[in-house]
Amino acid sequence: MATKSKTHNPTNFKFLHTDFFKIILTDVVAQSNLEDKTSPTNTNRATLPDTEASIPDEAVFYVHRSLLASLSAELDKHVNNDMKEGIQGVMELSEVDEATMTAFLQWAYNLKDDYTIENPKATSALLGHTKIYVLADRFNTVALKDLAYNKITALLVDLGMVAAANDVEAVMTAVSYAFGNLPFSTSSTRISAPTEKLLNYFAQYTSWALDVFRTNLEFCSLLENSPDFARALVTNSRSAATPPWSSIITDTGIGSTATLDVCAIPDKDNILCRQCGSCGYIGAAVVHCPQCNRYDCETGDSIQSNGNAIAILGAKRLSGTKTSYTYQCKWCAVSTTFPSGSYTHSSRLYCRKCLTSSLTI
Repeated sequence: MATKSKTHNPTNFKFLHTDFFKIILTDVVAQSNLEDKTSPTNTNRATLPDTEASIPDEAVFYVHRSLLASLSAELDKHVNNDMKEGIQGVMELSEVDEATMTAFLQWAYNLKDDYTIENPKATSALLGHTKIYVLADRFNTVALKDLAYNKITALLVDLGMVAAANDVEAVMTAVSYAFGNLPFSTSSTRISAPTEKLLNYFAQYTSWALDVFRTNLEFCSLLENSPDFARALVTNSRSAATPPWSSIITDTGIGSTATLDVCAIPDKDNILCRQCGSCGYIGAAVVHCPQCNRYDCETGDSIQSNGNAIAILGAKRLSGTKTSYTYQCKWCAVSTTFPSGSYTHSSRLYCRKCLTSSLTI
């Protein structure tokens, strides 16, 4: 088992200096100095005291050198090198707390099988697992990274959509830590999901529970200050279920407002009048343009006020019959005949209410 220092008498640990590697958590040292009124104020970065005796026990860990080097190629470089770190057998780590290092070494000495943290079923455990994941990513210990990821996802599955304020706060704290400490990259220059799997998972979860998070201050702060999080959130967000004119509020001019309801009536030739097999909706379907990959929900819509139609949108861009029709996209203006090749009417029409493609004529 990893040995925690109990004293800083060099004589007692003389044998450790050759067989063990010493890890010092500089942030823990800095925090101890700040709490010690006799210590000088620490301003910008975590610095070690001049004397080893002033380093608190909780900031120092000892681990077998050979074990540490075997965990990953990255750690092997830290342990076996000709620089000060390798020669003296001391690694100074910033941005790692005692609980995270304890779990890391527990996993290392437990045959890379498992680790434990406090309150493993509580939302607060998300931050602990996320810190372990970040440390594993830092040292490229893939097995530990996968283990932490599985614990995070399993916990979120058990929690479902959080509701209590403290749970929402705990989730966002973990999400913020991940986006602040993990590398963000995508497989495309366009807006796409992050390739880092935990960032993508957190973005999906946040998007799914957006109604819960949108009023959380930490969520708003992260959205404002982290372009990576905003990008990931947009990538994982679905389009609005209804167009903006489905409930238009207008000023009547007499000190009140009126709602103009949208009636999704069929187009003038009833070409797109369908019934959804999933939700039962009957009306004009949404058309997917195979050319520009956009969805047109204006075709066949009628805006009404007090029962009177005041506008018909897009009806002139359709011609033909229900089984064979030509559609002109409102964005790219390209006309497509359905069915045409692989583009059948069933695969290019969607229910405007539930967005499924299980439509019948």
